[in-house]
Amino acid sequence: MPVLNISVSADQLAQRMQDRLRGLNSASPVTVLWIQQNSSILIHIDSLKLRVLTGWVLCSLDLECDATGRQTLQFVFYLGAPGLGDGLRAGSTINAATPQAAQMADVWGAAIQRVLWDAVLDALEAFLAQAASQNPGQPLAIEGFQAAPNVLSAAIIAGDK
Repeated sequence: MPVLNISVSADQLAQRMQDRLRGLNSASPVTVLWIQQNSSILIHIDSLKLRVLTGWVLCSLDLECDATGRQTLQFVFYLGAPGLGDGLRAGSTINAATPQAAQMADVWGAAIQRVLWDAVLDALEAFLAQAASQNPGQPLAIEGFQAAPNVLSAAIIAGDK
């Protein structure tokens, strides 16, 4: 049973995150307004900075609302490193450097974190699609995923265990 190692670059992952933040807006705006109940936030998509380090994906993103002005939030995902926690689990947190950023994170942080994480899941889904095209008709399973400098990768098992 072959194990396939498939990866995506940090730049490709950042593009997926920006696309997710834009949603269905195909015009590729640099800012998007999100509204939920009585709250709205302007997301500066062009401010997204992504770093993929050994074990970690770090995303900085500027958000803006009337009450806080423009603030930067950092979304941190631990994905495991080669040979160290590179299974099927991940952890995440949100860092807010100012009280205004913390206020913004309280209202919008979980929703934005989920959208960024969905981009990581999109990459894993693309990995499975690539593995399926290389191994037609074979059952597939993700053995684990990991972050290494400038790359997100996954080990996919093709065939019966």
